[in-house]
Amino acid sequence: MHSRRQILAAAPGLALLAAGCPKVDVAAVGKAVQKWLPKVRFDKVNLRDIDFDKADLTFVFQVDNPAPLKVGLASFSYALALEGQRLFDGDNPDGVKLEAEGSAPLKFPMTLRWKDLLDLLKATKGKDELNFGLTGNMGFDTPVGVAKLPYDASGLLPALRKPRFDLKGLKLRELKLLENRASLGLQIDATNLGGAAIGFSGFDYNLRLGGDRVAAGVVERLGEVAGTATERLEIPIDLNLLNLGSGVLNAIKNNGDIEAALGARLKVRTPFGEVPLSVDESGRLSVS
Repeated sequence: MHSRRQILAAAPGLALLAAGCPKVDVAAVGKAVQKWLPKVRFDKVNLRDIDFDKADLTFVFQVDNPAPLKVGLASFSYALALEGQRLFDGDNPDGVKLEAEGSAPLKFPMTLRWKDLLDLLKATKGKDELNFGLTGNMGFDTPVGVAKLPYDASGLLPALRKPRFDLKGLKLRELKLLENRASLGLQIDATNLGGAAIGFSGFDYNLRLGGDRVAAGVVERLGEVAGTATERLEIPIDLNLLNLGSGVLNAIKNNGDIEAALGARLKVRTPFGEVPLSVDESGRLSVS
């Protein structure tokens, strides 16, 4: 193992700089320092987890240490821009220790919260990936102090937008008064703000009409919506008329209006895999 003294002896420019000599050949010192500085290159972005609230990401750099001494990361500054718009910046003091003449990955975790990007997501409707630029400096401990190396990474990050559900009405499909049964279709408009088609499955719902819970069930395959489109979906509802209040029953018989509330849990097929979603919608609906 080389000592710090041996390294400085092998690189006169470093020795002069370390000694604080006023007569320093800047060019010579620069060449000497460059020999021992770590080399940084951007590798990739890993998507650890994603849902309709946030995306957990890890930016991975590869750092090579040519020096025969262990080198530590002393500082890490960053600025993240999406679609050319600078959004986040800061400092992350957590670093890595590089073995002598070794290499190691440097992993920088970050969480993007969609609520912080509402304007950007609205402006980029239909894009499932956004261009990013990550710039900053990495400060490494060297035999002569901390050396700051700039980095500049770019690529694509996921953009996941929550689909919108709007209750539109109740369609009376069948009314059998003698059997005290009615079949309705709860009509919902589903809007996809992303660029790729999405699909809905495992739609586990409960429906209230006039304040009373009247139906619950699971629709295994509810439908699909193309990118940047709205599709009318329908949930089949079977009702026992004996369990309905007079106001709801009269609205069904006479094509009236009903206060409706829908709660549901489902899975949404997205370009980034299946993502869970909860739905809680209400409104006054007409029966037709």
